[in-house]
Amino acid sequence: MSWWAIELITNILLIGIVVILGPLIKRFGRSYAGDVFRANPRTGKSYLVLMDIAYYLIFVSLILFTVTFQKPYEWNDLGKQLEDEVIRVGILLLLMGILHGLNVLSLPLIGRLLGLSRQFDEDTTANS
Repeated sequence: MSWWAIELITNILLIGIVVILGPLIKRFGRSYAGDVFRANPRTGKSYLVLMDIAYYLIFVSLILFTVTFQKPYEWNDLGKQLEDEVIRVGILLLLMGILHGLNVLSLPLIGRLLGLSRQFDEDTTANS
């Protein structure tokens, strides 16, 4: 098998992971975000849209950073190339997991801060 065929398959796999796992994570996270942003659902929806854009920018940039256009000399055997391609997939999955975990942990803090900000704004306008 040619080196570029394996590279192409890996890139298609990476794009497929982003296209499939991104909406899947979002689907299961909507109820969690709804609970966090219960006081202000519009803010929650806006936050989720912005996070989706950030996720896709990060994942697409990772894919573009790791694309190979010329066969590296160390890919003389198939095993080395497959090892490098598996590492690329692992890095993408690891990054997705880390970002998702950070989002899950920080979402309650952000929801509370935005809720307090909104409450402060309402108190300020009521006192004026």
